[in-house]
Amino acid sequence: MCESPRRPYVWLWPAFVAVLSVLALGLPGASAAGPSTATFAAPVYVDQTLAGGEPTIFADTLHGRLIYTSHEGTTHLYRDGLVASPWGDFNFVANYCNQVNTWTSPDGGVNWYRDRYLGSPCPTSPTNNEGFSDPDLTQDAGGRVYNTGINLVNDSLFSSIDGGQTWDKGTADCHDGDRPWLAGAKANQVFMGTDTLEGSGSGHQVFISNDGGQTCTATGIDDNGSLTDGGTWTAFGKLYYDRLAATVVEPAIFQHGDGSFGVGISTMPNGGSAFTPHEGYRGTSMYAHWPAIAIDAAGTVYVVWDTNDRQAGTSGGCSGAATPAPNSIMMVSTKDLGKTWSSPVTVAHPGTRVLWPWIAAGDAGNVSVIWYQTEPQDGLPDLDCQSGHIHVMEDSITNASGKNPSGAIVDAAGRYVHNGWVCQGGTTCVATGQDRRLGDYFTNGLDARGCVLIATGDTRLTDPTTGSPLPTARPLFIRQNGGPRLIGHGTCS
Repeated sequence: MCESPRRPYVWLWPAFVAVLSVLALGLPGASAAGPSTATFAAPVYVDQTLAGGEPTIFADTLHGRLIYTSHEGTTHLYRDGLVASPWGDFNFVANYCNQVNTWTSPDGGVNWYRDRYLGSPCPTSPTNNEGFSDPDLTQDAGGRVYNTGINLVNDSLFSSIDGGQTWDKGTADCHDGDRPWLAGAKANQVFMGTDTLEGSGSGHQVFISNDGGQTCTATGIDDNGSLTDGGTWTAFGKLYYDRLAATVVEPAIFQHGDGSFGVGISTMPNGGSAFTPHEGYRGTSMYAHWPAIAIDAAGTVYVVWDTNDRQAGTSGGCSGAATPAPNSIMMVSTKDLGKTWSSPVTVAHPGTRVLWPWIAAGDAGNVSVIWYQTEPQDGLPDLDCQSGHIHVMEDSITNASGKNPSGAIVDAAGRYVHNGWVCQGGTTCVATGQDRRLGDYFTNGLDARGCVLIATGDTRLTDPTTGSPLPTARPLFIRQNGGPRLIGHGTCS
């Protein structure tokens, strides 16, 4: 792959974004240097053969291992790759298992090892797991880690008691559905939210396993409903379990009868039979498919999302849509599970396009927010059909739930991880020729010290024989190696 003529600008990127963070969070006198700024080691490819779209990173501190999981790539194919690959690609066929990819690391991400069931190329038993996409990781109070995968029909649920090295329990069909998310609760208990193929309203429901993922409840609990103004709400996105309040928390979106849009959460006490919606901010827009949430050690819930600003009266977007405008990464928080909310905080507004935020929380008031961001020289691309250089940005924020949050934005990878389109159309992207190799999201987490871990797809590797783009992204791992910890005291040096 030839380097872009824009490449020299990238070397100025860290200083540029540090200045932007001062503007975004309103921090007079903040500096790009100093102890408040996180630094990151050079990115590491977890695997250069298997696909890495929609990755999740998780630190199992009980067993001292990092776990990394990703989409197997079946519906993340680049159009050019679909014509000639991957079915003509030996590596793809030889390693294809109809299971999400899984790796573990015993040394903080220096080395990664594929999970192999009985010496096969597959990570788990097929009786426990059939599903090539939509992975997610969580852990219950007993230390059991859970993952999930779908096969366009069934939602698998499977679990590990040794830090993700082997997966001893599970069911290949917890329930029918799409885009499952998991939240570990009491020992051997996990909640799975999924967009069901049946049911009322939006179809989003939550199912429960009380035996380590071996079986699931046959009936789900609706997590969607109507609003008094004629609109609707639905949970949508990665859910969590608030251990302090013994409550399940999901991100939620609100479509009001007057056409306005809002974000917030829905909650249900463990043992309850219904979810309650709590809108945190109304009158915004959203570019990603869902908002993301995290819960800090004090029980504060944070919601982050990307706005979808457009230039009125224009038609420079995809299919004649309005031309994109500079947009923002936003955050609100609640300390009482949605009864009251903070004012919205603009985490980033760099004058480019920002998308797909994710958040991880540590001690009270400490969060890490990540997102993708285009370069200024890209203009303002409508990424469904227009190319951009995609960078992985991170902001470690302290006092995030207070009146004066403090942080500094950095380019975590130090380079772009993708140059091209970023399709938002789900599985239709492959059929229409759009580039969906990054999937629909990427994630961050914290290790035992509260240092930031990032998992992202990367499309910069090329076919060693032809030099052409690979049909799928590859899994990339980025580790914080300096700057403030978000758990405890000290630095990540």
